[in-house]
Amino acid sequence: MIESEAVLPAAAPEKRWSWPPLFGLLEVQFGAAVGFLQTAVPYWLAKDGMPLAEIGLLSGTAFSPHAWKLLWVPLIDLGPWRRIWYGVSTLLTALLLLACALLPDPSRNLGVYTLLLTALQATASTAHAALNGLMAISTRIEDKGRTGGWQMAGNVGATSLLGALTIGLASAFSRQVAGIVLATLVLVSGVGIFWIVEHQGPKTERAPVLRAAWERVKSIVSDLLRTALSRDGLILLVLCLMPVSCGALTNLFSAMAGDYQVSERVVELVNGLGMGITGALGSLAGGWMSDRMNRKLNYALMGGATGLCALAMAAAPMTPTTYVWGTLAYSFANGASYAAFAGMVLEMVSEGAAVTTKYTLFVAASNLAISYVTALDGNASNFRGIGTRASVAFDGIITFVGILGVGIIFLLFLRKKSPPATA
Repeated sequence: MIESEAVLPAAAPEKRWSWPPLFGLLEVQFGAAVGFLQTAVPYWLAKDGMPLAEIGLLSGTAFSPHAWKLLWVPLIDLGPWRRIWYGVSTLLTALLLLACALLPDPSRNLGVYTLLLTALQATASTAHAALNGLMAISTRIEDKGRTGGWQMAGNVGATSLLGALTIGLASAFSRQVAGIVLATLVLVSGVGIFWIVEHQGPKTERAPVLRAAWERVKSIVSDLLRTALSRDGLILLVLCLMPVSCGALTNLFSAMAGDYQVSERVVELVNGLGMGITGALGSLAGGWMSDRMNRKLNYALMGGATGLCALAMAAAPMTPTTYVWGTLAYSFANGASYAAFAGMVLEMVSEGAAVTTKYTLFVAASNLAISYVTALDGNASNFRGIGTRASVAFDGIITFVGILGVGIIFLLFLRKKSPPATA
């Protein structure tokens, strides 16, 4: 008698996940664009004699695409093309860095310069949004905090290091050479996108293109509204709009160097290697903490640490020593704040049709806060002729005002629990 063998169903292929440190490498393009505007541009404009208040206004304007990119980022969620969005946007970022560096006499062509800087931030933030979507869908749930820490380490580390490298290269050679080097680094780091796994959604029956696109749009809008209008979503949106963990002084530190009698070499070392290392370490620490405590509380605590650094720096004498320890301490706390923010948002947006759009919604709210606080910090230098010290003190004060608002939200909403369901 011949026995037939049972046919077992084929095992489903094991799902591949992206390696968290890769997201640190892929943030280099974002760090290059932000570092150029955050460190090099204010330093050059201050040397050209532009007042701090005007520099703060220009920076706030050029950084604004990080807030209103929400207008086009939903397009990234329409199909499984996040890697393509990242690649094309990274290429445009490199080209715009070259254009900004090649523009002659920027202080006399502020209109064109502001337009180029704004476009640069738009392309860099689009690539950043695509990467955020990939980070949400291609990493394991238990790695979310670590992934956010690595991404923010690449973000703040590259921002500081490449911003200072731009100043150093411009001083040693020219601004044009600095732009070429920066654009090359952006393109080389972007190659890492080929090692990111972009998971596809479940296969469905084929449908006409327009109908499929319409169904996708409806699912994106539904997912976005469901998250944004939920109780937790609204609370998180308000937290992001408050000036809790903005780190806005990092956009102005290089422009303040003259008031602290700091040499160009010290500016390069502190705003480059120093802030790059402290910011990256702070990000890794903030990511580690976000997996071990309430993420909203961690966000508020790290914001408080940033505010304390600003107030301590404002109270200290305006010397090179104060500049060094003040910027480095602020950078460490700011890195931890950014990682706490990433962990807090990833906790909410990792599933659904609108992953990229949802993440971008909260990032845009946060960047809107960074833009308006940067402009307010710069304008505070006009208060009774106090100058730079007023800007630094104002940053600390407005941070604690934001934390007070978070505390009120906690008392009114977060501690209220739904009654347990009865059998």
